[in-house]
Amino acid sequence: MAFFNIAGARIEEARFLDLFAGSGAFSFEAVSRGAASAIAIEQDRKSVETIIRLAKEWNAPVTAIAGDVFAEIPRLGGGFDRALFDVVYADPPYSLDRYDELLAAIDRHVPLADGALIAIEHQRRTEPFTIETKRLKTTRRAEYGEVWITLFEVGVRGR
Repeated sequence: MAFFNIAGARIEEARFLDLFAGSGAFSFEAVSRGAASAIAIEQDRKSVETIIRLAKEWNAPVTAIAGDVFAEIPRLGGGFDRALFDVVYADPPYSLDRYDELLAAIDRHVPLADGALIAIEHQRRTEPFTIETKRLKTTRRAEYGEVWITLFEVGVRGR
């Protein structure tokens, strides 16, 4: 959860997108820290059922989607309330060999607000991002033991 120390006040009132959501812990943490809402995408149906149940029990503004992240990302632009995401967190399996594809999909298809923060976890001492993106600029990498988080930001239009 070190990510939330990095994101700080940007979480408040944010629309949060949680990719490879697992248990939904990041989505629930985001709304507990003041995010307006969270969407959690996870392939494991049992995990999604648990996220849905907990969101209902806790009256938390978390929506869970069961599906493959790569299939669901393009659907984000045309569905839901068509609002822009302010913060995106992706925690793919470290064995994923599609990091560039993930970054490109976020860049191309996720409706992002100006200045949006995108964080992607990966294994320590790996440099999985080799492509240039249109909207996302690398801002830093945070290192936490065996976990590294590469951070990107959407440039503000007009700058």
